[in-house]
Amino acid sequence: MTLLRSLFLYLFILLALFHPGQLFGKDLIHHDFRVELKPEKGEICVEDTISLPQRLIQTNGTTIKFILHKGLKPKSMTPNVVLKSTENASSPKIEGSFPGVGLGDLVPLNFFSVKLPPGTNSFVLEYTGEIKHPISRLSEADAQSSPQTPGLISEEGIYLAGTSFWYPHFGEVFLSFSLEVSAPEDWGFVSQGKQVLQKGKKNVFRVQWESPEPQEEIYLIGGKFTQYSKDFGQVKALVFLRSPDEYLANTYLETTGQYLEMYSNLLGAYPYSKFALVENFWETGYGMPSFTLLGPTVIRLPFILHSSYPHEILHNWWGNGVFVDFEQGNWSEGLTTYLADHLIHEQRGSAVGYRRSILQNYTDYVHEGRDFPLIQFRARHGSLSQAIGYGKTLMFFHMLRLQLGDKNFIQGLQKFYHAHRFQRATFQNLQKFFSGVSGEDLSFELDQWVKRTGSPVIKIHGVNLRAEGDQFYLRAVLEQTQPEPVYRLLIPIAVYLKGEKKAFQTTILMDQKQVKFEFGFEHLPLRIEVDPEFDVFRRLDRKEVPPSLSLAYGGENSIILLPSRSEKKIRKGFQQLAESWKKSRPGKIEMKWDSEIDQLPHDRTLWIFGWENRFRSAMIKSISDYSVSFNALEVFLPKAKLRKDQHTIVLVSHHPTNPNLAMTWVGTENDKAIPGLGRKIIHYGKYGYLGFEGDSPSNIVKGEWPILNSPMSVSIPQMDGKTSLEMEGSLAPRKALINPPHFFQTGK
Repeated sequence: MTLLRSLFLYLFILLALFHPGQLFGKDLIHHDFRVELKPEKGEICVEDTISLPQRLIQTNGTTIKFILHKGLKPKSMTPNVVLKSTENASSPKIEGSFPGVGLGDLVPLNFFSVKLPPGTNSFVLEYTGEIKHPISRLSEADAQSSPQTPGLISEEGIYLAGTSFWYPHFGEVFLSFSLEVSAPEDWGFVSQGKQVLQKGKKNVFRVQWESPEPQEEIYLIGGKFTQYSKDFGQVKALVFLRSPDEYLANTYLETTGQYLEMYSNLLGAYPYSKFALVENFWETGYGMPSFTLLGPTVIRLPFILHSSYPHEILHNWWGNGVFVDFEQGNWSEGLTTYLADHLIHEQRGSAVGYRRSILQNYTDYVHEGRDFPLIQFRARHGSLSQAIGYGKTLMFFHMLRLQLGDKNFIQGLQKFYHAHRFQRATFQNLQKFFSGVSGEDLSFELDQWVKRTGSPVIKIHGVNLRAEGDQFYLRAVLEQTQPEPVYRLLIPIAVYLKGEKKAFQTTILMDQKQVKFEFGFEHLPLRIEVDPEFDVFRRLDRKEVPPSLSLAYGGENSIILLPSRSEKKIRKGFQQLAESWKKSRPGKIEMKWDSEIDQLPHDRTLWIFGWENRFRSAMIKSISDYSVSFNALEVFLPKAKLRKDQHTIVLVSHHPTNPNLAMTWVGTENDKAIPGLGRKIIHYGKYGYLGFEGDSPSNIVKGEWPILNSPMSVSIPQMDGKTSLEMEGSLAPRKALINPPHFFQTGK
């Protein structure tokens, strides 16, 4: 779901100023469109037959207000229906209606009123004009901020959404529509709902879409498409590609069918008659009702089929099937991420590492004073909002699942979906159904995870062992050290025992700042681990996670040290990169030559550029524990050797004197690779080392450092005073929430 879409939904709430009556009526505004598009002119011509629900007229009288994109100049084609511009007459203020963005800066708007004769609830508008908003990035500072446009009609492609205001907005939340489009015969068009007409005649192509289901906005996507399709029961899978590719299309069609089946079995029937993959004319990853709009490069990345693609399919249950009440927090993104991205990792056996990366992102990006509660999350507009709105919400649902059990968790989701299909819903609505199926009052969980800021910080100490006869007794203390009030937590504990193949596993209820516990065993305890599979949302200790680029990006204050002794072209390349980061990235970034300082500052994130940088030795020393070695020409990594004259290298370690900060070294002798590297490495946040080659440059090596000394994994002091370094046994395997699709099981 896009930021612009969320801006649009947020605007709907503001537009309730138009209608003091109820927002969520069962009857809908219906649009019956006849649209002609002229891509070469950036022009749209519309005939819109609008049917208003009687409730709306009863609430507002016969004078109804609406908003339209500036310059479209509507005319009433219905006798005795009077249309007036109200541009300067008590129009609601919308600039700055969403945090960080002024919607009025994106789309120029005109305000109108229409007066209907008594007994009339339907009228026809005609309007023509241009919609040309260039594609641009709302924020250059963050990899999570992608290029966007509120609306664009061009020869390259057409993107129209609610944010384009290409049709009249009356302030109502839900609507239905029929949409017939004509354009040059080599063009195709996609919208929500069902395709009921597609034909070409006399150099004009016509297509019609119908959406009787309640919708929040109307999309119109156009391009020179080749269309492919396959039926899966009552649902049609579609693929629209800008260049013919039957193999790629069939791959997506089959994958669509598999995931529709999996999620229908898990949650309930798919809510639409089709799902379409649509290739966009710029790089996007958008999920709309009944289709997804992906960029040309994104579509062809092999891992997208089982990562971003199922995520967008699932949004038709969460977000586009059950809608979000944004005033009370966006639960949809976190739940979709949990049941798509996390579930796929779970099916592949890699969910523990995935949850660790989620907690690591929160720890790296969410600093004191930058946190906000989930109830205030609207949409992602950077790494900070993603760490909270996606990551924390995902962990909230994961903890809820572990608390309730898989059966109750799934049943709660199914009942919630069935009850709120095509309606708005909140965290509180979810809580109601989870409480109903489990018989537990979950209001406390909702309050502490959804309405509070902050996160727990867990420590273990006081670990000791005593023997009585044939029994061994293990004691320890768990403590919450965060300054915020205590959280009520279920803390997983694992104890590894000598001679036992399976670790002892249990869960401790922690509802005080400090909890003491004791366990008795027949076998000698060797090691104790707290939350070994990262099941609890919490701020991680820096020693629990290896240093990574996300730690470097999360620093609020940074210094870039440039190599004064490098060749001129390398100095210039690094200097230009540093200057661009200084302008575009958040936080304070200072830039100095390595010859200008005597020692590394202890209070800032460090970026050390260049092989000849005099502080490169600090990096060599800092990563020595990771079995990495340097010489004058090469870097030897755990599974790769990178050369100074052939590769571009990125290494991350903890700051030598401040483990809460990162130190990153970037080495290259290829000045042509530096600009591309600056754009690319922000997409590798979880990695501690990277290797690239070529001018682009292309990534050839990436990896995470091992965890060396986690304070949550404690070797138990033995009775003789020594500490055992042994760890025998393993944790119990876990089942995924649902079995993977067939192609996972067959290895396809």
